[in-house]
Amino acid sequence: MSFVFGIAAPLMLHMIVTELVAVVSGGKLDVAARTLCVSLIVLPFAVWMYQKDRAERQKIKEEDQTDGGAGSPDRRMEHVKRSVLCFLGGGILNLLWSGLLSEMKIQQHFSNTTQEALFAGGMAVQILAMGILVPVTEELIFRGLIYRRMRKLLPYGQAVILGALLFAVYHGNVIQMIFAFPMAVIMSVIYEKGGLFCSPVLFHMGCNLTAIVVNYLTV
Repeated sequence: MSFVFGIAAPLMLHMIVTELVAVVSGGKLDVAARTLCVSLIVLPFAVWMYQKDRAERQKIKEEDQTDGGAGSPDRRMEHVKRSVLCFLGGGILNLLWSGLLSEMKIQQHFSNTTQEALFAGGMAVQILAMGILVPVTEELIFRGLIYRRMRKLLPYGQAVILGALLFAVYHGNVIQMIFAFPMAVIMSVIYEKGGLFCSPVLFHMGCNLTAIVVNYLTV
């Protein structure tokens, strides 16, 4: 029961805050602005839960290299290179996967109104919300909390797939689900293999910022 609650709690927090922001705003804020508000509210709670989990892992002497540490100059340079690759990789894979879905004409079969509403907001809000805050908040929830908690009881492969499914389904839109699932798998893998929490965050940022720029250039 505690395992299920541990997985559900971060999602419940995000869902409750999302609904509260929608009610309080009374339709005066567009989707991008509401998303920004939700991230600003959820972020400190997600950080608190993440730090609490991290402290518990340290107490039982479980190896934890999530934040990388200072390390040697060579190690720091390796982290910088890896971070750049993650950011660029997110952007490149976004373009490739979006192009493939476009060729498959997925948009003709399913509505994508959620994403269209997000892109209808001002550019500055889009960049701050979807390009920066959303990746940090969602990665704290889905990789830093949910995936980490799954790994306590589940094998690596099962945790990756189940975490990616939750991430995809939570987007609530078929097109976004199809897009989000493989991206979530990749973000979990680079988090697991590299041990750096910033890796999936930067990948996510690269992916979202590329989508924002492409939409701006093609509208």
